[in-house]
Amino acid sequence: MASEPVNIWEMADLVTPFAVRTVATLRIADIVQDGPVPLVEIAKRSEARADPLGRVLRFLVRRGVFTEPEADLFGPNDASRALQSDAPSGSREWLDLDGAVGRADLAFVELIEQIRGHHPAYQAAFGRSFWEDLAHSPHLSDSFDDLMETKSGSLAPAAAASLAWDRFDVVTDVGGGRGLLVAEILERHPGVRGMVVDLAGPAHGAEAHLESRGVRDRAEVVVGSFFDPLPAGSDAYVLCDVLGDWDDEDAVRILTRCAEAAGPEGSVIIIELLPDPDGDFTEMDLRMMIYVGGRMRDLDRTERITAAAGLFVASVTRLDDGHGIIECLPDR
Repeated sequence: MASEPVNIWEMADLVTPFAVRTVATLRIADIVQDGPVPLVEIAKRSEARADPLGRVLRFLVRRGVFTEPEADLFGPNDASRALQSDAPSGSREWLDLDGAVGRADLAFVELIEQIRGHHPAYQAAFGRSFWEDLAHSPHLSDSFDDLMETKSGSLAPAAAASLAWDRFDVVTDVGGGRGLLVAEILERHPGVRGMVVDLAGPAHGAEAHLESRGVRDRAEVVVGSFFDPLPAGSDAYVLCDVLGDWDDEDAVRILTRCAEAAGPEGSVIIIELLPDPDGDFTEMDLRMMIYVGGRMRDLDRTERITAAAGLFVASVTRLDDGHGIIECLPDR
């Protein structure tokens, strides 16, 4: 059976995605969510110029996003509702060009520079690395933390429910952000204590979140980097959606710090996306390469970096969303 022909021009289109991201950034879908609004009013409320904005909206109407019942009067439809700030998908925040991830997507225009070995794409686009950008901009840093919290909103409960965490006395989430995973684990297992290790900004957020969940009395928050020695004494050190942000060399350094802290009796637990046996995650792999110089890893590659850190993979638990919980033990 012959496969459908590929429309290479459609695949190469940049006009549509940039138009969608522009209106997402300007929150146009929020402005028209209750019904058609005159272009002049939309421009005023979005702090944009009416003529170029109208041309973008007219283009999107032709592609099925928004309606134009009368000239220069634009309204909502099912497609535009997916771009509202309150949409369940949360698409708007991920597409927002003023946010950390939407901005990072712009670095794809420099993909050729990275492929040719000239410069990392993000640095070529913005003059500094992704992490340096976050350090220089509280707005981008807050945006990134919010997006990661949104991402963890479903992952943390699933991970907490899928492993027997109560066999550990103390669980440390390394690079644990605002402490969502530790909070879930402690809520489910009253006999477990937790620790969150992260940089100052996320660590401050973790203190507030753990307090709000009523588990602060069983949790410690430590300001630190996973490239430095970690607090010893925990039974399990967790890296949740951390290693994909780093190349193999840095991932081994992070794992080695966890192995050192865990000692001969502790566990190092990696939670990362894993491809299905018949699937792949090449888009996410490209994103990690462009954003931060990281990479996604299948189980074989994960086993190679854990071995380089003196660990071996003892068990793998797959979650419904494609993540895997990979428990590693000292290879002695």
